Amino acid sequence: MARIKGITRNEASDDVRAVFEEQERRYGSVLNTAPVYALRPTIQKGVQALSDGIRDSGLIDPELRHLLCVKAASINGCPY
Repeated sequence: MARIKGITRNEASDDVRAVFEEQERRYGSVLNTAPVYALRPTIQKGVQALSDGIRDSGLIDPELRHLLCVKAASINGCPY
């Protein structure tokens, strides 16, 4: 259970809703952290830009990135 209640789709601004929709398109659902980041849209935009930059750089193979996400989730006791 989340310790911080994030923004719901109904509460979201148009910019935040666009991020939610992009994540649903790309990943099939809104990522768990997105509603919390959406509490501060400038932080959400920064985190999104960092994630996009890492992904678009091509420096980390997509399969390796997936394995890193699974390992980090495992270490933190979170399902992925």
